[in-house]
Amino acid sequence: MTLLVAAIVLLGFGAGVRPLHAQEHHETSMELHHMHLVINHAVEMATEGCNLAMLGEMNMAPGVDEQAVEHGRGMMREGKALIKSVLQSKAMTKLHEKGAGESKEMAYTHKLAEAALAYIDRLEEMHSVR
Repeated sequence: MTLLVAAIVLLGFGAGVRPLHAQEHHETSMELHHMHLVINHAVEMATEGCNLAMLGEMNMAPGVDEQAVEHGRGMMREGKALIKSVLQSKAMTKLHEKGAGESKEMAYTHKLAEAALAYIDRLEEMHSVR
């Protein structure tokens, strides 16, 4: 009986919660959130590329190592380019034109991108990629 009451109570509370796709989001914050996801992906991509380059530089698998180094360096360059493309995108320009450029969220987004670019710069320095 207690289990039944608990289930009814929980289901009752759950019915009042709107699913994520039905929730209203402030347009600016959702766009910035997606930009943050792309920046995060760029950092992950550059980090994976750095790992590939380091592995290839160990020269333990001739013929494959060169490909790993080349592709890894490319992943670092592309990660950086992806972040820059987010900052220079039409979506970012529109947000600034709407006045979102003065928001704390926008300041955070630019700070996040700067930190991500600095991190990738450090990765590239380890492999003299530029």
